[in-house]
Amino acid sequence: MSTIAAVVTSLPTVARQPLLAEALDSVYAQTRQPDDCVIGVDFGRMGEVANFNRLLAQTDSEWVAFLHDDDVWHPDHLAVCEKHFDHADVVVSRFDLVGRPWSTIEPWHDNFEDLAFTNWIGSPSMVVVRREVFGVWHLPGPQWGTGWNDLANYRRLLAAGARFVDTRQVTVDYRFIADNGSWGA
Repeated sequence: MSTIAAVVTSLPTVARQPLLAEALDSVYAQTRQPDDCVIGVDFGRMGEVANFNRLLAQTDSEWVAFLHDDDVWHPDHLAVCEKHFDHADVVVSRFDLVGRPWSTIEPWHDNFEDLAFTNWIGSPSMVVVRREVFGVWHLPGPQWGTGWNDLANYRRLLAAGARFVDTRQVTVDYRFIADNGSWGA
């Protein structure tokens, strides 16, 4: 059985504390519990990049499952993703969009090669990545996350030959909540 780390990131604002609690509740409610859970509140305002890198250094699990504090996993998220580990390096689940109109985001595509041009995954909260693919780069330039941009990182994974798989199941609520730093309606 593979090991999975839940990597949860948060911003240090009072408005986000209840969101972080809800995100953590969704981790603890998993039918397939993570083997490790690392949580990083960015009190030093180092930024998402440094916070992710700091958290990744705290775990040695084979797989890394990201969760932003304003998103929540459905109880079967890790179990659904784990079913695809033998055939993938990057497992992407589908999502329900909460608090934002679907017309404001890119529609879901079936071809991961499209990530070379446009980001339609939504959030790292939908992604579980094989750690080995994360740490080995054959491209010049920054390692994972040092220039954080979801699309740039998906492009790096594609260029490194990572195998992407779509679970074809909704296992994440991608939430946008006004007045807490999320996209506001």
